[in-house]
Amino acid sequence: MLNERLAKHYGIDGVTGTGFKRVALKPEHRRGGLLTHASMLLGNSTGEDSHPIKRAVWILERLLDEPPAQPPANVPALDSETPGFDKLTLKEQLKVHRQDTACVSCHLKIDPWGIPLENYDATGLYRSKAIRLTASSKGRSRRKVTKAPLDATETMPDGQAIDGVQQLKDYMLAKKKDQFARAMVVKMMAYALGRSLEFSDEEEVQRLAGGFQEEGYRLGLLIETIVASELFLTR
Repeated sequence: MLNERLAKHYGIDGVTGTGFKRVALKPEHRRGGLLTHASMLLGNSTGEDSHPIKRAVWILERLLDEPPAQPPANVPALDSETPGFDKLTLKEQLKVHRQDTACVSCHLKIDPWGIPLENYDATGLYRSKAIRLTASSKGRSRRKVTKAPLDATETMPDGQAIDGVQQLKDYMLAKKKDQFARAMVVKMMAYALGRSLEFSDEEEVQRLAGGFQEEGYRLGLLIETIVASELFLTR
């Protein structure tokens, strides 16, 4: 659903006016689904560049209900003093970061969910190279813009190779449908009940998740089912 202003942001021609309308997407638009939506990509960036860790955590928390552990209090930042650091892809920078034993176990589980989105910049626009902002000269506050290569390939925790967002979506459809269905039920039920779910709610969660899948993942029907459930009626 686009209006003229939003279509221009995405680089999609032929949309005029301020009202939102249904627009057919073409393969060259490189769009489709929540993972390429600018709101999610922008909300999980630094404002200057993409942030694969934030994007990965968002996917794990919101779509799969599998939030990663909180980072240690003394977790080090990316070491920009490494020689040639600004010329490395973000994936290579994270690999340097993972050499710290305090970081490696979590990042091996998190990074693969964010790296495939690297073709989308801070505002969600598609790109073939990344922007790097570096100090123009020692002692000066001005920074220069340089271009760095991109690498959107990763290996998922189960060993499957992924190249870009489309393969990430295909992977989720093939391997994570059950987990997504359960996560959607958990999020919707917690909102409807106004509380966190408990162990005693698990049987109802499983029942609703099964129905959600059988009905083709239709959100409207899930909402109706939750509202008609015993848990909601006796909340």
